[in-house]
Amino acid sequence: MRYLALILLLLMPLPLSAQNAADPQASVPDTGTLIRSITMEGFELEDKNQFVKLFKHYRNKYLTKDDMDGILQKVQDIYEKEGYQQLVSISYQVIKHRLVFTALMTS
Repeated sequence: MRYLALILLLLMPLPLSAQNAADPQASVPDTGTLIRSITMEGFELEDKNQFVKLFKHYRNKYLTKDDMDGILQKVQDIYEKEGYQQLVSISYQVIKHRLVFTALMTS
């Protein structure tokens, strides 16, 4: 009888708070990286105002990788709308608190 009780206790699921107690990173939300400024480098469009409008909402905020990927998609959409579909390769990197998008012409 005691063994049956022990087996049942071992098979019972733990509450969520007890499951996360062993992993300190599990309960910490990803707040992201503080981005103070966002810039474009490389092959830039003549109308830079499009990027100024896009970037101003994201400055001085904590951005996650998903946020940065979303901005990258919006930058790619701007280039596609201007007729550079599949002609430009765009990447980004974070340097200190600056998010830098680099656009390069592909062949």
